[in-house]
Amino acid sequence: MVVSRYKLTAQVLGLALFSALALWHYLMRHYDLILPPALLASALLISMPLQWLGRLRPALADYFLLIGALALFALEAPSTAQGMLWAGLPAIVSLLVLSLPLALLLNLCLVPAWLALLGDIHVTAQNLAMGWWLTIMATALVQLFISAPRPGRFSLMPWLRERRLSSTCIRERLRVEVARATAMDRPLSVLVLYIPQLDQADDQFGTQLRETLSETFSEVVTHNSRHNDLLGECRENVFWLALPNSREAGALAAAKRLSNAIVAISQPEIGPLESCTRVCTLVDGEEADHFLERLDRAADKLLEPQA
Repeated sequence: MVVSRYKLTAQVLGLALFSALALWHYLMRHYDLILPPALLASALLISMPLQWLGRLRPALADYFLLIGALALFALEAPSTAQGMLWAGLPAIVSLLVLSLPLALLLNLCLVPAWLALLGDIHVTAQNLAMGWWLTIMATALVQLFISAPRPGRFSLMPWLRERRLSSTCIRERLRVEVARATAMDRPLSVLVLYIPQLDQADDQFGTQLRETLSETFSEVVTHNSRHNDLLGECRENVFWLALPNSREAGALAAAKRLSNAIVAISQPEIGPLESCTRVCTLVDGEEADHFLERLDRAADKLLEPQA
């Protein structure tokens, strides 16, 4: 199971924080405060391996982490002299595990609740305005960081950008593969994959969630494919996966394997992804242009029920 490295970092840091806090309370003999962080650390310690193995939906691990951050703030902040310093913890965690619109809405609603929890002395118009302003600025900075172009050598996933080819590039590479298969008398199959939830994510939640899901989908396909397989987005939300040296039976087996891997991709907003698949196998003597036309017709067939 492929997990976003941002969420993985948040989960590891959350586990370390909960464990360290439980140990600190033990060393300070605050025995009545040990149980909450210890339970949260145990929940994350169990859910993280299950998530990586594909036995647990990633959203549940995210919920454990977010609930843990909220509970930790509610328990620890009121009893400390500098309780306002804890206010950033739930905001940071929500920005890491939720989509930006949901994180922004949650944090805006929680600012007055946090001030009330810290005590009447903190419930002022100035603190309320400052909390909302910091929430909006933090969300805007995260959005700028996500959308800012990065040089290729600093890319977090440089190989992913190369493996998910553009429409023009995948068509040119397929022409080369057709010529190679014909010259060497080897089979060639292509999986046509349509992900309906990408349409839903784009329409209801914006391009950011759609791009996140698309990148996660590409990463999952890459991890579950051979090194010489080629993935490209032939049109919006429709992908081609070229399988050199694969006949129809092998392509069908690959389609089933990918379907099981793709369904493990999930977001709280739209649930698990589903894939609609068609297999096209190169026929002896078939020209590249005719094969590409068949692939386009297969993509049209997948889109027909959604029209």
